[in-house]
Amino acid sequence: MWKDKLIYITLFLIVILAGFLRFYKLDQIPASLNWDEVAAGYNAYTIANWGADEYGNKFPITFTSFGDDKHPVHIYLTAVIVKIFGLSDFNIRSVSAVIGTLSVFAFFFLARELFKSDLAGLLASLFLAVSPYHIHFSRGLWENNFALFFLVTGLSTFYVGLLNKNYLLPISFLSFGLSFFSYHSAKVVVPIVVILVCILNIKSLLQKRVALTFSVLIILFFGILIIKDTRILGFARINQTKFSDEQIKNAGGKLKLIASNYIKHFNYQYLFVSGDQGPRASVKVVGQFYKIDLILLMVGLLALILRKKWQALSVILLWLFLSPIPSSVSSIDPSAIRGIFMIGPIILLSAFGASALIQTFKYKIVQILVAILILVYLGKEVIYYLNYYSKVYPVKEAIEWQYGMKEIVEYAKDNDNFQKMYVDNIRQQPYIYFLYYQKVALPELLKTVKYDRSNSKSFNTILSFGRYQFGSWNIIDSYPSEGILYVITPSYYTGLRFAQQFDVVKQIKYPNKTDAFYIVTGHAQ
Repeated sequence: MWKDKLIYITLFLIVILAGFLRFYKLDQIPASLNWDEVAAGYNAYTIANWGADEYGNKFPITFTSFGDDKHPVHIYLTAVIVKIFGLSDFNIRSVSAVIGTLSVFAFFFLARELFKSDLAGLLASLFLAVSPYHIHFSRGLWENNFALFFLVTGLSTFYVGLLNKNYLLPISFLSFGLSFFSYHSAKVVVPIVVILVCILNIKSLLQKRVALTFSVLIILFFGILIIKDTRILGFARINQTKFSDEQIKNAGGKLKLIASNYIKHFNYQYLFVSGDQGPRASVKVVGQFYKIDLILLMVGLLALILRKKWQALSVILLWLFLSPIPSSVSSIDPSAIRGIFMIGPIILLSAFGASALIQTFKYKIVQILVAILILVYLGKEVIYYLNYYSKVYPVKEAIEWQYGMKEIVEYAKDNDNFQKMYVDNIRQQPYIYFLYYQKVALPELLKTVKYDRSNSKSFNTILSFGRYQFGSWNIIDSYPSEGILYVITPSYYTGLRFAQQFDVVKQIKYPNKTDAFYIVTGHAQ
């Protein structure tokens, strides 16, 4: 009995650690909300208050947003928080932080059931709690974080449900469905992994007829939703991210390009040294996983084979080899965003490897020493990552998180005695920041909004609403009229044709003190 209490106390402390790492300065790190976070936040706001998305569509299955057909799960969950606590940067990111923290809890049960080991379960939860890959995507309103959580929750409730807890099986299939409806990558990974675990446990499933019947009904429900709105399958996003003819030609064919990209996801540099080089997807100086994970996952793989844990091995390997596919068919470099599901199998293998290594030794004192060595080495890597992530990353990569847009809107709110504001669309989708931070009522937006129908690759969805215009004017020839505000970048400011007739009313700087935007207006007459 005392052993069980100790296990759950330890798990509780790990979850508390995970929560702290995900909630600490959540609205400040990363430096600002990116446009996808703001878009999800504003659509959650309109759902919470008017039951419709920003286009006026009532309770949609797929959110049109920037024409990229966003998934519904993270938006509807955020809408609940917005309805209760209001719209703020902290509140909308907190939804993802909660999901990330709960993932740590779910990993414990999945690892424990797969490996039949409490120690492996605790180590899996700990490794996920401090994972640079997982922390990064738990601290922003990312769709992929929700998809991973619901897959892991589905698998953990599935395996626990097989142990005479029949009521958990329908919950597991509900979770699988929510994962499928959370992110594009889930369309590839989730169905195949679920089919495998069902086949491996078909005898036990068939014995639980009532639970299985409800599970099938849940599958049919999600199938009906897909038929009702096939956009959920991600065709719009596929068109936005497909390879160019030149990329295919340079690679010697589409299959060669996909194969090359797939292999890159298992590159040592990407996984354990520098990670995804996209500044919003990684800090770029730490791998997606720690170096100690490489050692431990190799031990874990070997231990699974030697101990003949074939079901765990087959599920983990299938999961691992499926995970890079969504990224491989849509990007020329490994994408941590699309490859999010790689977190699961690598963390599980590392956790089992660590537990197997510890339990290899007969004497308790030696086991404790081995555990301490693992934790010390891990701790060293964790401290380096957290220090860089909290102190350097928010300053160095602020521009990549559309820093400055919030400050522009706040100036407009505090100084609203202007007739019109023209905003440079260099950051793409500037309109969404005005809707979000000004909490524009949906009926008010729909009265004046004008959409960009040019199909431009700039992704500037809205041309104007109310007093605001986004792009679509000759910045250099901006005319210095009193009551007209122009929001422009430093390079345009230095080239203004009538520069001498403008006053700078607000200069917005990045955290590194370099210029981000100038807000200018004509001299008073």
